[in-house]
Amino acid sequence: MKETRAEKAQRLVDEGGVVIERVFPQYTQALVQGDHARYVLSTYANGTFFCTCEWGTVHSYTDDLCAHALAVKLAVEKEN
Repeated sequence: MKETRAEKAQRLVDEGGVVIERVFPQYTQALVQGDHARYVLSTYANGTFFCTCEWGTVHSYTDDLCAHALAVKLAVEKEN
């Protein structure tokens, strides 16, 4: 059975695949080692995101987060 985006995000965090580079009040910059490549990410305080993954090229700047953006949010929550 295929992982959900939430399950994949949690796995990426658990595997140490998320590197938070900068945290600002309005956005967070990070790198995420996905299953096939390393992705550049920004998550924004308004709930949107930018990711260089295939999903992100279509859905960036929406609130329909890819697994990588969800992983960044989980990693930031874990740090706080």
